[in-house]
Order: sequence, then C-alpha cells, then structure tokens
Amino acid sequence: MKMLTAVTSVSLLGLSSMALAQSEEVTPGRELSELIFGSIEDDPEGAADMGEFVNFGKDIFVSMDANENLSIDQIEFMEWDFGFDYIAEDEGQVRSFETAKKIIFAIWDQDADGRISKSEYDKAMVTDFRRADTDNDALLSREEFLSGYIVILAYRAAILGE
Repeated sequence: MKMLTAVTSVSLLGLSSMALAQSEEVTPGRELSELIFGSIEDDPEGAADMGEFVNFGKDIFVSMDANENLSIDQIEFMEWDFGFDYIAEDEGQVRSFETAKKIIFAIWDQDADGRISKSEYDKAMVTDFRRADTDNDALLSREEFLSGYIVILAYRAAILGE
C-alpha cells in the first residue's frame, strides 16, 4: 500500500511539475526555491553537479536530525523547514503543505519503518538528482531544480493549491 501511495504521489507531482515548469511568475515559493538553489550553486546561470547537491543534502540531514541519532523520524521531518511553512501559512495552504511533507517523508522512508535512515536519505538525494536532471548531463541547472526536484515540486504545488 505504501508503495502504491508513493508511486501515485510521484505521478501526481509529475503533473504538477508541468504547471510549475511553465510558470515563470515570481511567487514567494519560486523566490525561496531560487534562493535554495543559490545555496547549492553560487552562479545563478551555473549548474550543480551531483557532489554539490549531495553535500547540500548532507547539511540538511544534519540540521533535521535534532536528536543526532543518524535518522530522521516523522516528527523531526515535519518540524524542520527552510521557509516554505511560512509561505504556506500566508497562502492558507497549511494542510496541503503538511500533506506534501508527509508524501516526501513516505517516499524517502523506503523501508516504511517510520524513520529516514542516513542511507535512505543519501539514496533519495541521488535518485532525486537523477530524476531532476532531465537532459542527463550530470548537472542540475536552476530550471531543472525548480521544475524537477521532488521537494520543490511538492512544496510549491501544495502552496499553489495545485
């Protein structure tokens, strides 16, 4: 059942990605997404390689792992955010945003034990990079990040009510 939910969620996110990819409208969610990409890649016209993306993810993992046990439970995951929660609140989309976070957690918690282990997280970062790298050049451009990184897709779609 969990796998079906995760697959369905990814399919739905794929549909939302088309709308998000076509939208160049400057929204708070897009602005935050661009700032996040800037934390990965300094050059706005540049592209992040797998190493930069994974290293950025390692820093995020450490900040999410509040009890420092090398895994993230759903409470830690739901409580950690880099700004989208405020945008969701301003847009009246808190429930949609929380649902999006639960979907991401379920996708990354591959063994469904209620925790995202370090190895599950590392694997998710690589998988998510490859999924977003639509031109398969081993680099993630700003646009690929904005229109293909699953976390950005889920959060922005939830905030936009898509």
